[in-house]
Amino acid sequence: MKAYASLLYTPALLLASVARPGKVKADMLVLDLEDSTHPARKAEARALLAQADLTGAGLPALGLRVNTIATPDGLKDLQALIEMDATIGGVPLDVVFIPKISGPGDVAVYRSLLSHTSRPPQICSFIETVDSVENAADIAAVSDGLCFGQADLTAELYAENAFYLDHARARLCAAAAKYRVPAIDTNSFELHDLDVVAAQCRAARDAGFTGKAAIHPRQVEVIAETFTVGPEEIADYRSVVEDYHSTPYGFAVEEGRVLAPPFVLRAQRMLQLHAPEAAAAAAAAVVHATAPAE
Repeated sequence: MKAYASLLYTPALLLASVARPGKVKADMLVLDLEDSTHPARKAEARALLAQADLTGAGLPALGLRVNTIATPDGLKDLQALIEMDATIGGVPLDVVFIPKISGPGDVAVYRSLLSHTSRPPQICSFIETVDSVENAADIAAVSDGLCFGQADLTAELYAENAFYLDHARARLCAAAAKYRVPAIDTNSFELHDLDVVAAQCRAARDAGFTGKAAIHPRQVEVIAETFTVGPEEIADYRSVVEDYHSTPYGFAVEEGRVLAPPFVLRAQRMLQLHAPEAAAAAAAAVVHATAPAE
């Protein structure tokens, strides 16, 4: 799964509000059938998705959050997805976001069901239950990405335990890094003070998250500024990899920076996550530089 910096969640019933060209500024639009759709209107939301036309919306990427298959609505969501061949309004789904899971077996069920479509979407798993926190690594191993669901996780606790939430974030980010999948932070409920949102973004980035969810368009720019990895940063990662392999030393200081295996490994992993093509080019350059002369 690509490392999307910003993901804008929109209730499925409000699909028409984002179906116009240029309306979505985030890296991905995620239509939501779960929390932001009232239980009494979930059938209406599914019907709306089946009748929609998104072919002219110019969406950068499209995701869908379904209800858990432990509920009748979740089963109906998956049935509808299969009937629509994992497309919404003529646009193939890139990612399906699955909530309320406990372990890797849950992911396997979704993967099996979605395999009945001609172009199975990737799966991003929500870490938002106590069981999923404890099983984060096993879930990451069978997922294409991980999302943190702080509100739902807090609801399982007697109190908003900051120490446990930090523990959950750390387990999620470590699991995502181990299996080289993106780690997406929970959304912010702050809609007016964007300085607060910016501070939350910086904290999430420093914890190891690669992107963040938004529930309002005004949050997207702040999120993008924090998580987008631009061309200059990509070029720097590539330079670290190539320069290290062009030096005859295992440890070197060049142009005011340290070149050593741990830093090279991190640069390689960041390239693989954010710029696979640049990672491949860097690897090819290394092979060429280290090939014996004929």
